[in-house]
Amino acid sequence: MQIRRPTRARGHGPAQERAPIEEGALQARDVASAHICAGGVPWDRWLAPCSTPVIRNSRTSVCGILVALVAAPGVARADPKREVPDYDGRGNPDADAERWPVWIPRVVLSPLYVANEYVLRRPLGAFVRHAERERWAESVMNLFTFGENDRNLIVPTALYDFGLLPCVGFYYSGDGVFADGNVLRLHAATWGPRWINATAADRYAIDGADSVQARFEFKRSEDNLFFGIGPDITSAAQSRYGLERIEGSVSYRRRLPIASRLEVEAGVHRLSFAEGACCGDPSLDARIAAGQAMTPPGYRDTYSTAFARIDLTLDSRRPRPEPGGGGYLHLHGVPSLELGGDRAWLAYGGELGGAIDLTGHRRTLRAQLAVGFVDSIAGGAIPFIEYPMLGGDLMPGFVTGWMTDRSTAAAQLAYTWPVWLHLDAQTRFTVGNAFGERLEGFALRKLRMSGDIGLALGATEDQGFEVLFGLGTETFEQGAGITSVRVTVGSRRQF
Repeated sequence: MQIRRPTRARGHGPAQERAPIEEGALQARDVASAHICAGGVPWDRWLAPCSTPVIRNSRTSVCGILVALVAAPGVARADPKREVPDYDGRGNPDADAERWPVWIPRVVLSPLYVANEYVLRRPLGAFVRHAERERWAESVMNLFTFGENDRNLIVPTALYDFGLLPCVGFYYSGDGVFADGNVLRLHAATWGPRWINATAADRYAIDGADSVQARFEFKRSEDNLFFGIGPDITSAAQSRYGLERIEGSVSYRRRLPIASRLEVEAGVHRLSFAEGACCGDPSLDARIAAGQAMTPPGYRDTYSTAFARIDLTLDSRRPRPEPGGGGYLHLHGVPSLELGGDRAWLAYGGELGGAIDLTGHRRTLRAQLAVGFVDSIAGGAIPFIEYPMLGGDLMPGFVTGWMTDRSTAAAQLAYTWPVWLHLDAQTRFTVGNAFGERLEGFALRKLRMSGDIGLALGATEDQGFEVLFGLGTETFEQGAGITSVRVTVGSRRQF
């Protein structure tokens, strides 16, 4: 049997009926309400004096409300609180008492997190948001671009590398100069007569994959570092020498699939030495005269060479905004022949590495191994300025030229993550050193360590910007104490 109860209609329609209520549910309510309303006395007797129709119609509602209030706690107790669903299927490891060791690396790496979050990401994020609102990018581009379709760009440049002379100058980029498909790149920088650098490159695209280039460079620098030759050098032997270099070349480049390429270059260069003077350090000439250093091979000899270079890069890493994982192999060989002399040598080497994109958003862990060699082909000793050198990109805690000998070896582990557009932050750890002919004398105890952290902007392949702080150490055999501190801020020519 079902009992239907009238209900007030919604809107302006006729009265509607409630859904049927089971008779058993109403009987249970009546029994409960009888005991609740009269303490065991039937509620119709208890309310008998008030037997007017209005009261009779309302007393059921009153006792029904009381029943609901009393029964509600029981109903709540009968429906226990559900557990939090495991939405991602990974459980809740933070609540697992046996996982406390994960807090060890979290605490150890917390300074890096704080530095990245509150020194780099959030300040740069606020800066970028403000720049986008104010349209700074358009204003800057309008300031430095000119010509038809704004295909000409000229910007000031500056570079400070702690331990070397600073420089200021300009960079010019012109597309479609002289002819369609022809690009012109110019860079000039100076810090007075002791440091001058001028470079020009004219590149013509034959088609989408092939291009040719003519390049000229003049550089005079009196701040070059020399500590000695071999793995056991120390900072106590630091000295300076000057070098003047004039070079002209032509090259052909073929783009291969993804980021691979083949480049062939031929040219001539002339090198001569000058007195070194920088930063309060003694010159190499002064140390040689005092008997504190041996004369390096070819020092103070002016010579000219004809050279050829072949450069092959196989790279499966895709450009932005694709994930940055993949492998790469870079091989190069540079045979040189002294003009007007009998010396000839071959410089060669390569890099082998791989990268893993940890998130698919260019947070990349990279490992690489790099080696460099130079061997004599004919004639006398190879000038030391032609030896492979470590420092710069391979061991960023050292200035380029810190380590030099007939061969070099370095192993590097790096982590790179995006900060903004083409701006990446990176930190690198490297072990390596310079050794004798074909890694003669190589030993683990002879290795040095290098570590750095910084920002790198690579909007174009011809000009970049870098902010870097790095440290370099002595060899493990010497105690691995810090012997080099490097700070770099500024733009770098990359062509």
